[in-house]
Amino acid sequence: MVDFSEIGVTAFYHDLDTPGGKLRGSPDDFQVEERFADLKPMENGEVLVLKVRARNWENNRLVRFIARSNHVSPKRVYFSGTKDRRAVKVQYFSIPGVKFREFNLEDVEILEHFYLDHPLGMGTHLENRFRIRVRECDSLIFAGNCEKVRIAGIVPNYYGPQRFGPMRPVTHLVGREIVRGNFREAVRIFVGFPGMDRFAEIRKEFYDNPDPSLFIDRFPKSLDLERDVMEYLLREKEDYVGAIKVLPDNLVTMFIHAYQGYLFNKILSRRLSVSKGVIIGDIFNTGSEAVKVNSMNVDTFSGMFNSGKGSPTGLVVGYDVEKARGEMGRIEEEVIREEGLNTLDFKLPFGMKSRGERRDLFLRPREMQCGDCYVEFALQPGSYATSVMREIIRVNEMANY
Repeated sequence: MVDFSEIGVTAFYHDLDTPGGKLRGSPDDFQVEERFADLKPMENGEVLVLKVRARNWENNRLVRFIARSNHVSPKRVYFSGTKDRRAVKVQYFSIPGVKFREFNLEDVEILEHFYLDHPLGMGTHLENRFRIRVRECDSLIFAGNCEKVRIAGIVPNYYGPQRFGPMRPVTHLVGREIVRGNFREAVRIFVGFPGMDRFAEIRKEFYDNPDPSLFIDRFPKSLDLERDVMEYLLREKEDYVGAIKVLPDNLVTMFIHAYQGYLFNKILSRRLSVSKGVIIGDIFNTGSEAVKVNSMNVDTFSGMFNSGKGSPTGLVVGYDVEKARGEMGRIEEEVIREEGLNTLDFKLPFGMKSRGERRDLFLRPREMQCGDCYVEFALQPGSYATSVMREIIRVNEMANY
């Protein structure tokens, strides 16, 4: 079994009992819906917006089918957030310069369509609303844990398994090799690193002997991205940079972001052993600005944090982002050093570079409601429902999420 330590997550915020449980026994057990603050249709808009309900669809594949149905490149399909595959999700897609046309895809329903004067940007929705059913859990312990988390109103803001692949957590491993400039190894891991799915055996064979000519006819067509990479290498031998560029731009970006997420998770896990509050040396996000915490203002920011306003931040490593000082700065530098990184390594070619940023260490679920092995809550974009659910069900095997 693959546990959370594989993605850098080793600590909890709350000290609670373990009810156990599994998410996504069925895709219907995990429902998520995007909410926008203001999305008003425009009579003369030239950007088609589709509000779509999709069940058990991987995001990149859904984008490709929507693009094909509208006779455009997938790069012309814009969306605000990437959602989990094994779920029922309601999300919005926008396509400039096309008129609405019906399309038929299994387990995909167009709920609404309208027009805007601009495409949707990544992360522009207000929040994601989750409705989650948990199977095989102790309902009494679950209810107690859920209520304690609801009252405390805070959990660690980890990057969840969905960023890495819960059954095959490799995106950060691919990202690590890209950052190191080792594109051959990045391809080997992307195509061949085995997971816990039905393709593990054929992947392992490629991983041990990464010769595309031996495997192109053996890899199933459902692994279309892996086949695209191998077909490119058969045409352009040894061009591993080009092989990575064959992949969708947002997927390559995801590799880099996943590695940054892994580093952030390691930083946050270590921070929880030091402090769950505000300490001198932190960089504190007030919601409108980032402020350095010192001996003169630490009590002020501790008060803000304890009243639910703002959060200390952790480093999402990149080539141009400020590090914390004091104990938090020591943790950040330690993780970077252990990885053998220079922050300038993130100045990558071909538009793959990443400046980095500061990310809130702690997350506050909104509108949380607890039921019988059932929970609802809303989260800001970029935060993961898994961070909330891990604190409640206390299971470390990622396959349970």
